[in-house]
Amino acid sequence: MDDLINSGLSLLFVVGSVYSLLGVLFFRIWSHQKNAKLPIERDKLKRVAAQTLSEQVNEKIVDVIGLVSLSALTVTMPFAIKGIAEMFASGKFNYFLIIMIILGLAYVARKLWVESNNLIKLKLGRDAELAVASELIELQSHGYQIFHDIQADGFNIDHLVVGLNGIFAIETKGRHKRIKDDTNYKVKFENNHLAFPSWFESKPLEQAQNQANWVNKWLYESTGFNTLVLPVLCFPGWFVELKQRPIFPIVSHKQVVKTILSMRQVSLNQEQQRAICYQVVQRSLHGSKAV
Repeated sequence: MDDLINSGLSLLFVVGSVYSLLGVLFFRIWSHQKNAKLPIERDKLKRVAAQTLSEQVNEKIVDVIGLVSLSALTVTMPFAIKGIAEMFASGKFNYFLIIMIILGLAYVARKLWVESNNLIKLKLGRDAELAVASELIELQSHGYQIFHDIQADGFNIDHLVVGLNGIFAIETKGRHKRIKDDTNYKVKFENNHLAFPSWFESKPLEQAQNQANWVNKWLYESTGFNTLVLPVLCFPGWFVELKQRPIFPIVSHKQVVKTILSMRQVSLNQEQQRAICYQVVQRSLHGSKAV
C-alpha cells in the first residue's frame, strides 16, 4: 500500500510540475484575451501566396514539437517516478535536488511568460502587416510595384510602393483593441501626437518619417534620383480621425490604397521607376547589400 501511495505522489509531482508550466502559458493567453483583441480578423483578409501551405506548415511544426516532447516525457517519466517514489519511501529527501527543481521551474515559468508576451506582439505585428499587404494588392492593377519587408540598416521597411506618382514607405503599426474601451476603437491625431482611447504615442510618427528619409538617401545614392519618398503611417483595424492636418498620411489599412492613388506631390517617368525597382529588388535579394 505504501508503494502505491509513494508512486502516486511521484506521479503527481512529475505531472504537476509539467502542467504548472502549461498553466503559466494558458493563464497568460487567457489574461491577454480577456483584456484585448486583435484589431483585424485575419480570415477576412485577401489570400496571399502559399497561405494555406504556410498555415499547414505551422500546424505540423507544432505537432512535431509536441510529439518530440511527448517521447522525451515517455522515456524519462518512469525513471523519474521510480526515483521520487524511492525518495518518499526512504524518508530521506535530497533538498539540493528539490531546490534545483524549484529554481529550474521558476526560471522556465518566467521565461515562458516573457516569450509568450513576445509571441503575442509578434502575432499582432504579423497580422497587421498581412492586412496592409492584402490591401496593397489592388494597386498592382494601377501599375504600381509593391515590395514588402525591405531590410535597411538595423530595421526594416514594412512596405514600399513605387508608381507614377512617387515612392511610398509604409510603416505598419499593430495595436490591440482593449476590451475596456468598449467600441471606441479610434485613434486621433491631435497636438502632434496619436491619441488612442487609453494611451498616447508619438514615436511612430518619428519612425515613419525617419524610415522614409533613409529610403530617400539610399535610393539617391543608388540611382542618383533625388526623389521625395513619402511616409505613410498605417494602423490596421483602427478608425483614424485627424484633428489637425498631418505632414504625411495617417490611415487605416482600408484607406491606404485610396490615399496613395490620390497623392500628386511627385511624378516619376518609366525610366526612373525601373531604376528604383531594380535597386529595391536587388536589396530584397541581397539583404542590406545594395547594388
